[in-house]
Parts: sequence; C-alpha cells; structure tokens
Amino acid sequence: MADQIHIRNAEAAQLARLMARQSGKTISGVVLDALRQYRSRGAGPPPPKRIATWRRLLRADRRRGLAQPETPVEALYDEATGLPQ
Repeated sequence: MADQIHIRNAEAAQLARLMARQSGKTISGVVLDALRQYRSRGAGPPPPKRIATWRRLLRADRRRGLAQPETPVEALYDEATGLPQ
C-alpha cells in the first residue's frame, strides 16, 4: 500500500473517527467524501456575468470618486529612519 495518508492532527483524526462511527463508514470513506465535497465547492474562476458586474461597479465607483489609487507602501515610512511615520 504505497498510497497511505496519515492524519497527524489530533482534532482532524478525532473528527474523522467520530464521523466514521456516526455514519457507519470507514475513516477512509469519510475522508474521501469530505474531499469530494470540498473539491466540488472549490474556488474556480468566477462566472463571466459576475466579472462583468464587478467591472461595472468599479467603473461606477471611479466615476463617483470612491475608488482612489492605493498609497505606495514606501509612503508610510520615514525615508531618513526607515521607521513607520
């Protein structure tokens, strides 16, 4: 068995055992189910409609003067001492 995974976090191991007992599955089955659910919820690219909405909102904010350019990090430090201002 070359493909073994060991749970080295005590809380994760305890939860896996508890879920296995409650569901009547093996620990491997519980972990596999959890990973499959996590993968299906995974953060894929946002749908094009959402991107278009974000861009429209950002353009509106810029027109109203709400979206200001970021302050460069260097501007937060004293040039002579290198310490925060």
